[in-house]
Amino acid sequence: MSFTDITKKYSLTIFFVLTYVITIIAILVILLNDLFYIPMMILSVFSPTISAIIVSGLIGGWTEIKKLFKGYLKWKVNYKWYLAGFFLMIGPLIFTLFYHLFGGDSPGPVSGYTVLSFFGSLFFNLLMGPLSEEGGWRGFALPRLEARFKALASSLILGIIWACWHLPFYFVEARMPFYIYVPLVLVITILMTWGYNNTNGSLIIAIIFHFSFNFNGRFITGNLGLLPEMVFQIAGGVMIGIYVIIVVLYAGPEKLSRKLDSEMPFIKYTNG
Repeated sequence: MSFTDITKKYSLTIFFVLTYVITIIAILVILLNDLFYIPMMILSVFSPTISAIIVSGLIGGWTEIKKLFKGYLKWKVNYKWYLAGFFLMIGPLIFTLFYHLFGGDSPGPVSGYTVLSFFGSLFFNLLMGPLSEEGGWRGFALPRLEARFKALASSLILGIIWACWHLPFYFVEARMPFYIYVPLVLVITILMTWGYNNTNGSLIIAIIFHFSFNFNGRFITGNLGLLPEMVFQIAGGVMIGIYVIIVVLYAGPEKLSRKLDSEMPFIKYTNG
């Protein structure tokens, strides 16, 4: 068996291991010398996509790498998928509005936070996570998992791996408790699989789901301080829980879609 064949056979394992290794090394460098914080954090959050590019290149060269990036060009999808993704942000904002209308208190924005800071944070939120990761998690790993397992099972596997990948970051920055974070990641992963499968592998839609999910913690309870953390965790947990239950019941756990197998983004990997 050739090196290419071995790489192709174990592509998922190699991808996950490489992603973890890059991240762990980057975080260790930060712990040893925080002067490297910014470049190492950038390297760590881009590790899923970097790993996907490397493994794709080993499997099939530029041809396979170009296939990986095709998902970023799939923006001509039904508008309802844009709404489905942005609902993860719009829903909590609507709840926040009613919370304040009925006299709820909130911490308010962080000191010195400006409009310029807000838009800068928006760009940072888009880059550090949604844009940096999705080429790997959804573009590379998800369709290959779905070629072996049902969509719901694939989502849970990927969700656990994705959540645990964040563990090294707890050593260098403040984050929500891991026992709260894991179920949230599992739920958003299911929703992202639903969006990805129904748009023939659109990474644009995956990025929107990811961005909207991150927006809540970074802005609603973070920089803007629109809701107290506990209120958001309770209300947001209920809302996203209902959302994912409706999706699974409607779309079905096998594909999280009512489309034909031939229309699924994982079909090209079922025989290889």
